[in-house]
Amino acid sequence: MKRPLPTVEELAAAWAGAKRVHRSHLAPHEVKLPGEDSPRRVWLAMLFHYRPNPVHKNEISDAVRREFPDAAPDQQVRHLKSDGWNVEDHAPGLHALADPFRPSADYANERRRRSGTIAVTDFEALKQRYGYRCATCGANEGEPDPRYGSGSVKLQRGHKDPERPADDPTNIIPQCGACNRAYRDDFVFDDRGRVTAVAAVRPVKRASVAVRRKIRDFLNRQAP
Repeated sequence: MKRPLPTVEELAAAWAGAKRVHRSHLAPHEVKLPGEDSPRRVWLAMLFHYRPNPVHKNEISDAVRREFPDAAPDQQVRHLKSDGWNVEDHAPGLHALADPFRPSADYANERRRRSGTIAVTDFEALKQRYGYRCATCGANEGEPDPRYGSGSVKLQRGHKDPERPADDPTNIIPQCGACNRAYRDDFVFDDRGRVTAVAAVRPVKRASVAVRRKIRDFLNRQAP
């Protein structure tokens, strides 16, 4: 028998609990917290409410569409793992928040790998050359920023070209966390933090049909 959805109030309480855990345990690891107006907020609230027991993606979709009627019926809950949440996949369609107090092992390992691409002293010198500002948006390190809620700007090691070696110091620019997360590994940047090229398929997939057609026509003209 299908269990009833948690009430809106129950999910609000679960969301508040998830935010507290994020603030105290996960924010230092740069795990990403969904936005208040994002369906991912409901994903996380459902997993937090039922933790550590698994939840079927259809239940999560029902909860999402209760608050976001126009949302797609198939919610890709597994993407919370790429944000750093310790989500485990069980049987097909079942997900569980195994340990909300630690980031996922894969996310932690990737963060350690990236943070080790350039020595701390070298990165400090690089930040100094940029005036302790994000190369892309100009945000000042340590200053308040509405994108971080009550937090402040922290500069991260951004890769100018995802295709170049990650351990090449000349391939690093300082970027604030918001820019680094937003652009991911989808674009190539110059020394001034400006986008100069596309580095992945994701931006093309997100483009409108008209833009994708223009890209297709361009590529067809380039074919030998």
